[in-house]
Amino acid sequence: MLEKDYKPNPINHLEKIKTKLINKEPFVFIRFSDGETEILKNRYLEIVPGKTVFRGEELKNNFPQFDSKKFDPTLHQNIRMDLIESAKFKGVNYFKGIPTSHNKAIDDKNMMLDLNGGLDDAITFADLFLNSNYEKYLKEIVPLFGNFEHIVVIANYRAKMVDILRKAKHIEIPDNFFANYDEVLMSTMNKLKDVEKGSLILSSASSLSNILGHKLFLERKDVTFLDIGTSINELLSLDNNIRSYHKQKNRSFIKKIFRKIFKKSKDNIKW
Repeated sequence: MLEKDYKPNPINHLEKIKTKLINKEPFVFIRFSDGETEILKNRYLEIVPGKTVFRGEELKNNFPQFDSKKFDPTLHQNIRMDLIESAKFKGVNYFKGIPTSHNKAIDDKNMMLDLNGGLDDAITFADLFLNSNYEKYLKEIVPLFGNFEHIVVIANYRAKMVDILRKAKHIEIPDNFFANYDEVLMSTMNKLKDVEKGSLILSSASSLSNILGHKLFLERKDVTFLDIGTSINELLSLDNNIRSYHKQKNRSFIKKIFRKIFKKSKDNIKW
């Protein structure tokens, strides 16, 4: 039973992830960001190089081709229904990150809590690995990946694993998997069902990660699945200067003077 005034704490939650990785205790962590909440709300979403259609507005972007996606409510209800199932599902060691106040997404937070049936200790932050947690994540969480004998990376077909991921098995995902969702999902799940016991699965596959994490949890309780998003693109040899937290890292934001500013900035993770 949660205390009446309980609020998720991003540092405590990251420490919980760290402990599970150190102990190699299997769990699932998936993230519902603004793209997923748009799909849950059944709104048209499109991201292509140079253009984003989001919340009914057309915006410019500098995203690469591998970030492309298009959700059309008239065509892709199968994806939406699977996302709803992953958002509603509850299970021991099944953690869901959701948008919160620092994302200026109170409505999205409330929607995700409604789908979950309220707040519980399996609900955490969609940005758990990012923003004000990013330095700690890079220093204390990412190195733990190398302790796993079997690592599987789900990522765009262009990815090339380096450093601690150089021996990882790569499950390739095409651009805009939405167009061939059923085929991509079936192919990927067939490969995941056969991974070695105790494997670490790192997924950088947009909304597909949420669905894979849920479906795999129903099949396997002996593996760990982390939705890493774009947080370690440099280890996948993919563009790592896309999101704001990439730029902060590339500007050496871990320097002491910047760290003091950063902790007070709008990028602090808040419930």
